[in-house]
Amino acid sequence: MADGWWRVTPAEEAAARALLYRLGPERFIDRVLLAWARSEAGAADAHWRAMAALPQRWTAPAFPIKAADLMARGIAKGRGLGAALAQAEQAWIARGFPADKAALAEIADAVARDAIGGPAG
Repeated sequence: MADGWWRVTPAEEAAARALLYRLGPERFIDRVLLAWARSEAGAADAHWRAMAALPQRWTAPAFPIKAADLMARGIAKGRGLGAALAQAEQAWIARGFPADKAALAEIADAVARDAIGGPAG
């Protein structure tokens, strides 16, 4: 619970969603409440309240890009595939967790281009 609480601030919604995705709802709430309690903000602070209520408003989706999606674009099994999946996940989070097929294909294509050094998709 206490790991990294000092880095938690009432952030913009996108940053809070990324943290919720990484931690899961229980650990997210624990860290937010600990950071809020240690902050100078009072119990009525609207920014902290909104952040603490985020798991009630938004459920983090499962990462939709699979190894097979990247392998179909020419990335071979092995360490490179794992690194490409991690890069795709970071891009997916940065783009706001898109679910539409076109956005997911763009992410997978870009990661494949980076990984294999040429056009993909």
